[in-house]
Amino acid sequence: MPSDKTTFKNVLYTHFVPCFFAGVALLYLGNALFPHDVAAALTDDRFVTADFLFALANGLLVGVAVLGFHGLYNRHLRRVGAVSRKPASSRKISYGMATGFLCGIVMVLLGLHREGLIPLTLGVLSILAWHLRAFTHTIVVLLRPGNSATWEEVIELLRIYLTMLAGFTLVNATLEVIHLLLGMEAPFGFLTNSGEIFLNALYFTVVSMTTLGYGDLVPRTWDAKLLLIFQSLTSYIMFALMVGIITRGVVRTREENGE
Repeated sequence: MPSDKTTFKNVLYTHFVPCFFAGVALLYLGNALFPHDVAAALTDDRFVTADFLFALANGLLVGVAVLGFHGLYNRHLRRVGAVSRKPASSRKISYGMATGFLCGIVMVLLGLHREGLIPLTLGVLSILAWHLRAFTHTIVVLLRPGNSATWEEVIELLRIYLTMLAGFTLVNATLEVIHLLLGMEAPFGFLTNSGEIFLNALYFTVVSMTTLGYGDLVPRTWDAKLLLIFQSLTSYIMFALMVGIITRGVVRTREENGE
């Protein structure tokens, strides 16, 4: 029987958001090589043959990308002789490829059509809640007296943080789409700045979570402001805790070495 870490649900939760944005990147790359009016999907709800072909191709590419990532990572672990981290099993890789294939298809058939972005984001919200719970549990354990984080645990915390960033990006983009569907004021203006909703949403989320705040994209509506407050506080607390965990580990290592 596989362990909990190799169940499809667990792999889906850890792979879905990265695979989704890998699908976005591959889609825009494919659009550059083989021009297809991707932006038109945001204003046209009809599914055409090209949509299904792009969805299938995108799913296959994301699945192959997952296979390539795990292959390179497993090779790296074997080369350095890592003991604390085991190479991904064939079951996990298969589940990851299936998740990548589904994400590649879903992000085309749903993510690029206005109404479809809403149920997609609801699924991402459950994934974000799962990651936030995992992050909180790990932090609580590491903050106990006498505990210090290994590099593997730090990398896992960083992975969760980046997943939260990607998830917040999709949530922000969805809020923009909901306002457009209801004929309301755009909460961020992602579509008015160069028209690339996902790119602008990612840019805005990174700028907000890193507290840079350039000011070219700002929340304009009350719900966008509340959402940004939650995202900023969550990301700031997560980042501060990670820095604290790393700093304590470095200090403890130096003390043990008598430095």
